Amino acid sequence: MASERDPKPGTSELLSSAKLVADAAKSTFNKESDKVDKGKVAGAGADLLGAGQHYGKLDKDKGVGQYVEKVETYLHQYQTSHSAPTTNPDSHGTGAAAKDSETAPAGGGGVGDYMKMAQGFLGK
Repeated sequence: MASERDPKPGTSELLSSAKLVADAAKSTFNKESDKVDKGKVAGAGADLLGAGQHYGKLDKDKGVGQYVEKVETYLHQYQTSHSAPTTNPDSHGTGAAAKDSETAPAGGGGVGDYMKMAQGFLGK
């Protein structure tokens, strides 16, 4: 959701982005930051910021919205310059999310958990 030329990410892509950012944070806290693809995480963060700007109805030209727009643009630029090449090109979060969901223990990390986390971020 970098600009009007890019399609808006759907709900499942936003949840995938949130999972990717959360997994990167978890890896960093566990001192495993070398396992994090910083480019993918930057793209996921940009998508989340863009969604927040869209759903929060922030003005891109004034106030906080202008800063959110600048950070979002910066993160997308970082994504394109720092992403590791992949053999299976797919969107920024789906490959990692699919891999993580295959190895996740049963009963944990469901969509409900991510929705609760997202509600916490949005203050609802």
